[in-house]
Amino acid sequence: MGSFEILRGRIAMNDALKSLRQMNKANKLVRFAFKKFGPKSYKRGQGALLQALLDHDGATQRELVDELGVSRGVLKDCVKKAVRRGYVVIGDAAAAKTYTVTLTDEGREVAAKRRKAHEKTAAEVLSVLTPEEQAQLDALTEKLIVAMKDKGVSCKGKGRKVHRKGRFKKHGHAHGECTHVHHHHHA
Repeated sequence: MGSFEILRGRIAMNDALKSLRQMNKANKLVRFAFKKFGPKSYKRGQGALLQALLDHDGATQRELVDELGVSRGVLKDCVKKAVRRGYVVIGDAAAAKTYTVTLTDEGREVAAKRRKAHEKTAAEVLSVLTPEEQAQLDALTEKLIVAMKDKGVSCKGKGRKVHRKGRFKKHGHAHGECTHVHHHHHA
């Protein structure tokens, strides 16, 4: 390979890294915007529970564990807090060893307010884009997501670890929606 091809490869690599850094920076700023302007606890804890129930009221414990990507213990604590605040009630489920969780009127009102605030923040963040640019952004990010999944990289819900199938041990620490996989080298 000639020096021109090597140089062209370096430029392409530098452009790729620059693009990924820009994407990462934009992602961080969007998260900060949601923290600053969005509803409190929308993605975690009771906020996430209320949002899930707004879409699937009367869901069972098992369905909520799957939907939220949390353990039964974490869900139980969250449901207890929401019951104490008057946001949800617990009911009997048809299946054994599970229960249903249903929004109260107050819980539905709180969830609807949070969703509206979340949607308003999202609209404000994307207001700098034209509808065509937003469609392009959606298409490009979907293309990247599909490519990563095709390479065996996945991010299955909040608080779960990113896994690259068959390459590394799955150790990590939660950092929001996806986590970093730590590579352990053994001597």
